[in-house]
Amino acid sequence: MKAYRLDPLLADSVDILAKLNQGITVITGNQRLAHVLHQHFDQAAVAGDAEPWLTPDILPWNSWLQRLWEEALISGAFSEFGRLLTPYQERAIWQEMIASDLSFQPMSRTAFQVQKAWQLLQEWCLPQNESIFQYNDDSRLFWKWQSFFQRICQQKGWLSIACLPDQLRHCFAREALQAPNELVLTGFDELTPQQSVLLETLDRLGCKVQWLQLKPKNSQIARIASADNRQEAILMARWVRQKLEHHPEAQIGIVVPELSSHREVVTHALDEILIPQIFHPGHSNQERPYNVSLGKSLGAFPLITVTLKLLELFKPTISLQDVSLLLHSPFIAGWEQESSARALLDVRLRETGEPSVSLDTLHYHASKTNRSYACAVLEKKLDMLRTWLQTCPRKDHPGQWVQHFAQLLKTVGWLEGYRLSSDEYQTVEAWHALLAELATLDWVTGEISWSAALSQLGQMTGERIFQPQTGVAPVQVLGPLEAHGMQFDHLWIMGLHDGVWPPSPQPNPFIPLPLQRKNELPHSSEQRELSVTRRLTQRIITSADEVIVSYPQRNGEEALRPSPMIKDFPSLAVESLLVSKIVSWRDTVHRSAQLSEWLHDPAPSLAQTTTSGGSRIFKLQAACPFRAFAELRLGAGPLGGIQIGLNAMARGNLLHRIMEKVWDRLDSHEQLVALPDTQLSTLVLDQINAAITEIAPHYPQTFTRRFRAMEADRLHRQVLSWLDLEKNRSPFRVIEKEKKYEWVVGTLNIQLKVDRIDEIADGCRLIIDYKTGEAKASQWFGDRPDEPQLPLYSLISTENLAGMAFAQVRAGQMAFSGVTMEEGILPGVKSHEKLPQTREIGDWPQVLAHWRATLERLGDSFCRGEAAVDPKQYPATCTYCTLHPLCRINELTLLDEADAEAGDKGNES
Repeated sequence: MKAYRLDPLLADSVDILAKLNQGITVITGNQRLAHVLHQHFDQAAVAGDAEPWLTPDILPWNSWLQRLWEEALISGAFSEFGRLLTPYQERAIWQEMIASDLSFQPMSRTAFQVQKAWQLLQEWCLPQNESIFQYNDDSRLFWKWQSFFQRICQQKGWLSIACLPDQLRHCFAREALQAPNELVLTGFDELTPQQSVLLETLDRLGCKVQWLQLKPKNSQIARIASADNRQEAILMARWVRQKLEHHPEAQIGIVVPELSSHREVVTHALDEILIPQIFHPGHSNQERPYNVSLGKSLGAFPLITVTLKLLELFKPTISLQDVSLLLHSPFIAGWEQESSARALLDVRLRETGEPSVSLDTLHYHASKTNRSYACAVLEKKLDMLRTWLQTCPRKDHPGQWVQHFAQLLKTVGWLEGYRLSSDEYQTVEAWHALLAELATLDWVTGEISWSAALSQLGQMTGERIFQPQTGVAPVQVLGPLEAHGMQFDHLWIMGLHDGVWPPSPQPNPFIPLPLQRKNELPHSSEQRELSVTRRLTQRIITSADEVIVSYPQRNGEEALRPSPMIKDFPSLAVESLLVSKIVSWRDTVHRSAQLSEWLHDPAPSLAQTTTSGGSRIFKLQAACPFRAFAELRLGAGPLGGIQIGLNAMARGNLLHRIMEKVWDRLDSHEQLVALPDTQLSTLVLDQINAAITEIAPHYPQTFTRRFRAMEADRLHRQVLSWLDLEKNRSPFRVIEKEKKYEWVVGTLNIQLKVDRIDEIADGCRLIIDYKTGEAKASQWFGDRPDEPQLPLYSLISTENLAGMAFAQVRAGQMAFSGVTMEEGILPGVKSHEKLPQTREIGDWPQVLAHWRATLERLGDSFCRGEAAVDPKQYPATCTYCTLHPLCRINELTLLDEADAEAGDKGNES
């Protein structure tokens, strides 16, 4: 018997509209073309002053099959099948079946590839011979899985959607379904064997089947090379604007082979050139003059991203990053009145440095009514949520989980009081539709956990491509496949470098490769990709009167070449292309800038000389006056960082508390040396555990049982090692521990907390400050000392002060670092007479007086508002500063270098 062959016929859009006017069903290769044909039909009816007209019968292929299934179901033609499986139901069956067969948890991508292999097996009518599938381990596994899948479907009365065309063909063959009189196909590049067999059956039953393709246009084609994809997109957008300015009714197409990857670059360029006012404050929702055929995954829309994060509140803890997203989201009740407080709550949570936050911790901080980050509405919602979560089951059916998810969202105030835009309304509708699909998994799976249900939902939102519907637009942004069946006045095809066009083959790993290549399956070989790409290129370039093909010459450091599909087209220089010269919004703002030069611009003086900041005021003022002003008066600074374990500040505070407790028990050098080692070890360990018990509630996710034991062991060894050093000192008594002072330095009133003050044998005192990092006394000196903390403490007690030192409590580097009035007071610490930095100042009182004068000068300059961008030693001083965008030190440096270079050139001339 001669094989059935359906060849495409050339037609124009008028011919297709005529078919629709006759009531003939038109089947399209994709959803977008069906939508476009609907628009064209309505426009033609309006232009022809037609009376109310019937809706044309235009459906994508899969929608047509679905309609036939419903007709067959009503007629009783499918009595052996109780349910047509949806793609998600099929996926769930594949996932469960694969997981039960393997000894490890497979990736979700595995089930996707297996499902795709099953679909190819049916669409391309591949021989189902077990011996062929003994090609490798993957193909053997697939044969086993697909055999099991068929048995399950047969037992349950399920029909895979991949097998639907074959079953419909049988229905038509036995006249259980009536064949249409005529059928038109358009927008197909090729027909699969499965489609051909079904259409052959209809043809034999007297149905007139026509495959129509639009007649090619006589196109004028030019090739352009751009520097990179950003420049290519901007050039394209300027070209589009020029066309619209001269011909507002023109239909313009933009085809991008890798549209999903370059979508943001393309749309940003179109926004920047076509509607620059969209970047003005308050104009972000302006209607765009272009449509993008390829949507984004539903999960990529901010509203859905937040929704999925809200559903993770089922978990005992959620990541700080996700909590931050929720606190800044307008989609949660109370955000409008609490946005500032929630931002401060985010800052507070980040200060802990913990990577995750429990619901109880979030509720605790939100309920702090005496704090600036208190959030009454949020606290109430979280309280209701905690109560509701106690009643929620651990396992349930997918349909029930849909209801639980809805209840959780309602409890936390999802979209409560929020006014949805048109796009957001459509996004919510798509979300509800997806939840309905999740509920249909009840048919194919049993009870599942919350995490499994949310994982399934997250996978579905990631795969569901969604695009809000917009009005008719003159510019269409398309992928190569979506452009089928469409014609334009002007067309730009961009991104055509040889790395993507033709694309690389991507054969399915579960079907033997020789079998794929023999049957010419999609993406199975280089020859197949080359052939398809040639056909696509020819179709696209003949779909418009004027065509520009372009490619980027570079992608970062990688040099790119034009695709072999376009290298023979005539080249056109960028300068010769007619494009719009409109100035971008960014350049408009830049050109309108009016610069004012301020040679001296101090900040306002302090209204109150009593301020917080302690010794840090002097440290920052010495390092850079602007940093002191920005951090301590403006409150500018980075958000807290996330790290594993305790951050440096928490570790330091814990050590301070431990040493305070230890010396509360020991009191003096005499008791220290008299206490046996075993008793000292026990005493230290007890104080460590007590201190950890105090701090642990503030870091609930960090202080697990294992971490607590590790931290106690580390601190135990560290403190004992330090006390061994203390034993080698001359007799002393600890007279003050963590004592707070209020002190006046020049005109500045500050609060200080001194770690420890010892009294030695002659009644003199030593000031000691614990440090877990590296500490050097050499940093205390100069007009702008790097570490002015201990010199500042010296002002508290100058008459009987014998010295000051950092106690460097650091594993392997236990030591005192400081300066004393005379030798021998502290191990390893030099007297002021032998320290290079103090040798030339004079005697001990003069050293103390020098520090006082330096600190008073720094304090007075801070009070006066001296805030110059003047780092002590650029760029070293700026290495760990986070205020570069605020002070713009890098820009100032570049300007200074430019002025110096200009001066040098002037001198040379």
